[in-house]
Amino acid sequence: MSLKIFIDTNIYINAIENRDSWISKELLIFLSKTNSSVYLNDLTIINIHYITRKSIKREEISKSIKIIIEEHNLVSIGKDIILNSLNSNFKDFEDWVQFFCAKEIWADIIITDNKKDFINSDIKVLSAKEFSDYYTT
Repeated sequence: MSLKIFIDTNIYINAIENRDSWISKELLIFLSKTNSSVYLNDLTIINIHYITRKSIKREEISKSIKIIIEEHNLVSIGKDIILNSLNSNFKDFEDWVQFFCAKEIWADIIITDNKKDFINSDIKVLSAKEFSDYYTT
């Protein structure tokens, strides 16, 4: 399997905080063993730190973030992505930013646990469980 996969912030948060019975963490481990290219954006790194800071020790967050950026590709959010997001019809601005980052790298799939927020996506959108059910069995 050789896909370009864009991972939404919530998958990383789920993995770090074990919000979904290890589905997201197992997905990320699986992807690290494939030929797929996994992408996230720099906003995701900031959000991971911000969201998990109350429930996880700073050292653990830093360790997780270092692993993530070493194993995955980082898409920088620039002016064009922000302007495209502002001019879009997505309900949630942050999700549009995620979407246009995925477009920037010509992603084959976006993995998110907020599929409803990507209803207008022309990129295939799967939840962590759907991806795992389809690609790992």
